[in-house]
Formats: sequence, structure tokens, C-alpha cells
Amino acid sequence: MRLPAGFGALRADLGEIIRSYRQGEAGMGEPIAPKVFAARVGIGRVALSRIENGKAWPRSETLKRMMAIFELDWAQVAEVGSNTGSHPRMPDTPQDGQQVYLCESLRWGRRRLGWTLAELARRSGVSASQLSRIERGQVARSAVFTWHPEDGNIVREDRRIVFGNPLLAAVAGGKLRRASF
Repeated sequence: MRLPAGFGALRADLGEIIRSYRQGEAGMGEPIAPKVFAARVGIGRVALSRIENGKAWPRSETLKRMMAIFELDWAQVAEVGSNTGSHPRMPDTPQDGQQVYLCESLRWGRRRLGWTLAELARRSGVSASQLSRIERGQVARSAVFTWHPEDGNIVREDRRIVFGNPLLAAVAGGKLRRASF
């Protein structure tokens, strides 16, 4: 997800903000049941719970639908700061916005190879359910992510994130071709 100019990161308490609006505490509207709200934004109730509890970040389209329902603007869900056009930093997690890019790259790389999640799971040793969550960007922390080896002496906020699993790194990086396997 790219943030509009002038915004540098999603707010760390984004889930709490969404919950307070949904429950009618922050807004002036009536409370909305989790199941009803999740259906309105096009996600499952469990996904909504994970977002509201800070265990997952909403996808771009999901966040925009939530913002529209509650008539929120970016100043209410994002922090003012420099936006270089890169993915936003996800506060308080070792994986910042680079994780979003990695997740999307993994999905596209897997599809380019014609592999199913089950096939990638078998080859990589990471469960298909975990890979599915990773591809959807629903994993805030995972052992499959690590710091770039060259960034050991750099402050944490500026470190790059990479896949620690060599096969996942190759798939996400587009380094495999159908004939390679």
C-alpha cells in the first residue's frame, strides 16, 4: 500500500481506531456487529478481529473501504511524515512496509512458476496455511522473514527485510524459471 503524499506510516493503533469506530465509541454512528462490518468491507470476521487486535494490517482496498464507511481521512489513520513513494512502515514490528512488497512478490513469483501453495509448501518446508497468510500480508511476525545480511550495523528502522528461506527468496525475487526445477 502506498500512502498519500505527506504521510509516512500507518498509525500503530490503527486496529484500535477501527474497533472504536465500529463499536460506535469514536464516531457518531451506531455500533456495527463484527460479522456485519466484516461483510460490508469484504473480509471475514476472523480477519477483522486480527486487524482490530493489531495482529494483521488491512490490505489497501480493505482499509479504503473501512475509511469510507466511517468517513475517515488519512490524518486519522496515518502519521504525518515523509513519504518517498515506498511502502509504508508498519510500526512496532520487525517487518516494515518492505514485508508487504515481499508478500506480493512471493504470490506473483509462485503464480509465474505455475505452483500451487501446496507445491511451494512441499518444496520450501513452510506450511501452506502459513504461506497463504504471508501472501495475503496477514503475518505481522514470522520466522520466514529476516534482516538483510548486509544491514547488521544499520539502525533497525532502516534495515531491509528479506526471506530467510532460500527458496522463498528465489521465488519472490523472480530468480527461478519453470525449467529451473
